Amino acid sequence: MTRSFERTIAIGLICIAGGASAHTTPSAAQQTSPQPPPFTVPNPPTPAASDAPGQQSVPAERRPNVSPDAPLPQPDKTSIDLRSIRPLAAQPSEQPAASGFIKAVGNSSVRPQHLGVSAFDTNVFNFIAPYHVARVSGFNESSQARLDSFVRDGKLYLSLHDAIALAIANNLDVEIERYNVLSADYDLLRAQGGGNLRGIDFGIQQTAPGVGTATSPLTITATSGIGSSTNATVTDLSQVTQTGSSMQQSLAENGTSNFSSGPAVPIFDPTLFAEAGYFRRSDTTSLESASSTDSSSGFSTSTPPADFISMGVDLQKGFSTGGQLEIYVDNASQVLYANSSQLDPFHVPSSSATFSQPLLRGAGTGINLRFIHIAKINKKVSNLLFEQQLLETVYGISRLYYDLVSLGENFGVKEESLAAAQKLFDDDQNQVNEGTLAPIELTRARALLSSSRLDVIQAEGEYRQQEVILKEQMQRKLGDTSASFSTIVPIDRIVVPDQLQAVNVSSAIEDALSNRPDLAQATLQVEADEDYLKGSRNAVKPLVNAYANVQTRGSTLVPPEVLGSAGTGAATLPAELTQGGLKLSTIYQAGVQVTLPLRNRIAQADAARDAIQLKQAQGRTEKLANDIRQQIENSATALESAQQTYAAAVESVNYQQQLLQAEIDKFSVGESTNYMIIQDQAYLAQARSTEVAARSNWMKARLSLDRALGDLLQKSGITFDEALRNAAH
Repeated sequence: MTRSFERTIAIGLICIAGGASAHTTPSAAQQTSPQPPPFTVPNPPTPAASDAPGQQSVPAERRPNVSPDAPLPQPDKTSIDLRSIRPLAAQPSEQPAASGFIKAVGNSSVRPQHLGVSAFDTNVFNFIAPYHVARVSGFNESSQARLDSFVRDGKLYLSLHDAIALAIANNLDVEIERYNVLSADYDLLRAQGGGNLRGIDFGIQQTAPGVGTATSPLTITATSGIGSSTNATVTDLSQVTQTGSSMQQSLAENGTSNFSSGPAVPIFDPTLFAEAGYFRRSDTTSLESASSTDSSSGFSTSTPPADFISMGVDLQKGFSTGGQLEIYVDNASQVLYANSSQLDPFHVPSSSATFSQPLLRGAGTGINLRFIHIAKINKKVSNLLFEQQLLETVYGISRLYYDLVSLGENFGVKEESLAAAQKLFDDDQNQVNEGTLAPIELTRARALLSSSRLDVIQAEGEYRQQEVILKEQMQRKLGDTSASFSTIVPIDRIVVPDQLQAVNVSSAIEDALSNRPDLAQATLQVEADEDYLKGSRNAVKPLVNAYANVQTRGSTLVPPEVLGSAGTGAATLPAELTQGGLKLSTIYQAGVQVTLPLRNRIAQADAARDAIQLKQAQGRTEKLANDIRQQIENSATALESAQQTYAAAVESVNYQQQLLQAEIDKFSVGESTNYMIIQDQAYLAQARSTEVAARSNWMKARLSLDRALGDLLQKSGITFDEALRNAAH
């Protein structure tokens, strides 16, 4: 049915076509002479490449020797011919360890002194320093002088290296990350005192993409795909405001989830309590007495009032094993039981010493020092995060800079096209005035001139917008009136090498896996998560504490309490400091306290949840490693493709120049029209803008490969220590 239906339609179309031709052309029998050939005048030869102005040499390695074997559909149209597609590169099976460079970055002790954060004196014998408040100065704005040194005649003449140095000195994203490094230091100090961790910021700011990514690609939008050489295409430049904003990326492998706090850790900083006050006591022997009865109160007294100075001193100290020691001295027994006044608070003092040690939950240095270990890991992570921020900033600045270079070149192309259109218009006007050219041709030239002028206006607007975006990345404050320059003049150019060194993908992947700071810090996060999980698993155990207590003139049993409030730095004052009992004696006591949750669902749920979060972090880290692998392979492919694309773009420009020159030669002998010249000039403008975009894409592909490899900073001459000190040159 289907084949018959298709055959019927085909026959019908042939009949319709035959009927139409019967009405428009004579039959073969009626034709008296054959049709003339389509060209009555021989086509003049196309000039050689050297004969056309503006030719560029195309290296032999860029020119394909044979026609490329593009993937073609198979007869059954279910697959493609893969004979010309190279196989994927072999992936290394094992993930290499972090390189020596990455380890050096993580272990670096360099700190940004210019931020003005005051250091702490934590010496226990300095009784004043522990109560000093840290001072943090404002943002440093002294680097404006460095920017002014590149300004001449009101223009900022800028190389790529200078742009990167200014960004490292002034960029607020980099400066904020320097504070994150200091935050990790003080988190470690907090953990060493027995506090829990406040954490660090895992956010990284990616530099604004800029005008170069507003369209794809922006430099040829106004001239690509137009139906007529005299049509004007308008690009919506208002969307550039969105591409001028940076984007935040979180490198936290735990997402927004937090691990449980686990068992409480002791307060490692010794805590001293002292209390003093006036105390008057009037003793009563009986609520009812037959003698000396006070009618107003209803009871009698046997002794006169006694006055005392009440005082107590308590010292608490925690240890890494989980044990805690409390020693206090007071005159509570004397105040409560003495028969006469005593203003000397330590005339007959009482003392007590209690030591408690967990046996299961909270026992061991591994559990009680876990926050210190995690804080040390976070210090390494903060260094690597700063390295990653540097990498993103240098990559972003390089893209913005070379986009500015390309937009400037594109602006020059548009200006040259406008000059050519103006010359064509002037020549046509002279010919119209002399009567050798039809006036309609002058209208076409005027339309081309208007379209070219619009291209110049848009190209200039794109360049100015890119300047503003790049300027923000290099200045601390855009509103600074001391920045006395009106435009940015990039002095570096994009030079595509004749020969592109082949990328060994397998070796490059190994280098990236060992050099990427984001992967290194993710691995460290997993290591810290394992410490968190140890704590939550330990919290499932029952609380079993052994304690021992000795008192002189003791008045009460000392409960085996857990001293302090772990993680906050605030200790708890024991109730025994100002309370007494009925009898005074020397007390020796020891024992075991057991706290046994009968269902223990909270601790079990926390341990299970933390185990799940650890697996998620491990999965995210493994995915990051897989992403790096594919980034390397894709970047290598993109670089090779960009090289070949640029070669094709150069050849296209050369051929288009030949075609334009040939059309001009034909026009000079009256064998062409003014419209054909206008069209070829527009095509040449397209080809030249495409060449600019292809050169820009090659540079971006190379930068992307360097970024994926993790060695962009080394290739840019940036060292971690200098950048953190804000001493980049």
